Amino acid sequence: MNVIYKKRAIILMLLFWISILSIFPYFFNHYIFSQDDLLFHRTRLENYTQAIKHLDFFPRVFPAMGLNFGYAADLFYPSILLLPFALFRIIGLAFVPSYYLDQLLISFVTAGTAYYFLFSIKKSEKLALLFSCFYTLSSYRLIDQSVRAALGESLAFAFLPLFVLGIYSIFYTAKQRWQLLAVGMSLLIDSHLITAFYSFVFLLVFILMNWKKCKKTQITNLIQAGLLTVGLSAWFLFPYLEQTNHLTFNFNKTTLWPSGLNFSLANLIENSLANISAPFTDLKPNIGLLLLVVVLIAGIYYRKLTTINKYLTLVTILMMVLATNLFPWGLFKLSPLATIQFPWRLLLFASFFASLLAVSLIEQFHLVSTKNSLILIAISSFLAIGFNVNNLIQSTAQNNITVTNENFANFYESEIGHGKEYLVKDTDYKKYFATPGLIIDGVPYTASPSQLKNDYNHSSYTVRIEGDQEVQLPKFYYKGYEVKVNQTAVDYYNKNGLVTVKLGPGFHSINISYKKTMIQKISVICSLLIAGTMILYNRIRKNSRSITSK
Repeated sequence: MNVIYKKRAIILMLLFWISILSIFPYFFNHYIFSQDDLLFHRTRLENYTQAIKHLDFFPRVFPAMGLNFGYAADLFYPSILLLPFALFRIIGLAFVPSYYLDQLLISFVTAGTAYYFLFSIKKSEKLALLFSCFYTLSSYRLIDQSVRAALGESLAFAFLPLFVLGIYSIFYTAKQRWQLLAVGMSLLIDSHLITAFYSFVFLLVFILMNWKKCKKTQITNLIQAGLLTVGLSAWFLFPYLEQTNHLTFNFNKTTLWPSGLNFSLANLIENSLANISAPFTDLKPNIGLLLLVVVLIAGIYYRKLTTINKYLTLVTILMMVLATNLFPWGLFKLSPLATIQFPWRLLLFASFFASLLAVSLIEQFHLVSTKNSLILIAISSFLAIGFNVNNLIQSTAQNNITVTNENFANFYESEIGHGKEYLVKDTDYKKYFATPGLIIDGVPYTASPSQLKNDYNHSSYTVRIEGDQEVQLPKFYYKGYEVKVNQTAVDYYNKNGLVTVKLGPGFHSINISYKKTMIQKISVICSLLIAGTMILYNRIRKNSRSITSK
């Protein structure tokens, strides 16, 4: 038993070491370079922290986000996995160390799920550690983490191995772990909806390609996994459908971005050979030198590869091609596939399969000795450190804006993301941000500070109305608000993207707070009950098995 515990401790230390390397040397800084999504996530992280302070784990609308207009980031971009950051802040840590600790935790979870994925298949600690290292330190993941500040995609990296393992177990093992597929997909939904959508698309393609091999058991397990996914994700899916059925949002008309349509295979290869990404203003998406060399070796020795490795090679190359303009993405510019925004997002999947291909080649060519494993981990670590250091140097040379513990809340207070995706379509947010306040019959109402008050999830306004007039409140419209005029609840409606009421003449006290819809409340209870039942069932089942074995 001591030997087993010692081995597990060594593996955990190595996984932690890999996690540290992924954010080295960034965590030595007292600042974060502001690139791409950082300002949006900075606001999202801090608003979710405020929600947790009020014991609101599913806030839906962040009341203070967007100059107190309230933005439904949590309704369309789940925040529950940001809980560790919120707890770091609540116990007293400053913004920058909390951010880096959260990134370290995400890296550790990624390393752990990657290890668990391959060990479950190969039962080899060495191969599992190599896969964990290659995947966690893959260049596109480092780009997501430290260049783009793509918090959602970084989380998706952590749970993609569970999703794939669930599929593998249903089709290629006797265990048929359909619950794992449901948990993996649910966590992808909680992390990043775009990655979850494309994972689902690839799953459908995989099922269609293997339909003739599907037996009744596999079909049943896939259906069960689908139903459990809906149950576990009901807290997010049903409120999402409720709002989108009621309103049209900016994300309903998503189109592909030019930066993605102009990304060629030559760009991908050149960027990977350079082992650098550059700051976001000159972003160079890639899979990294190590994984590119792996794909080239697989291509050179293709005829000698095992059947499985041939399939892995083809899938990896396919993902690389899909990430570039070799695939005619322009034909899908206005289709549901355009939700990807820029096709090089698919480098997430290319990184996964290239890492898997790497360990499969190592196994086939009998390179799994302790010495070789250490050398490969050292090479991967060296390239990751070089990648991070080079990007840090370039960001410093370009004098990019830095977010610090002192200034993180002092600029871009109106930040709600590049595309303003979660606003009702055609909302003129620039006009509203320029003169935040009440709008009466289309005319901005100038109020004294004493007439306006904003607390957490509660805003109040005092106004004098001349005649019957239409009042637009400085709150972006979503279903779930409660509006009271003179302590009496009144109906409200959407006008130009704002919560709007009609008032008669006289002085009025208006109070508004986001109380959530009945669907939002019930769906959370349902998901929690389903998750609790699943955990309890598996525990009872495990205990009964252990008793039987004794």
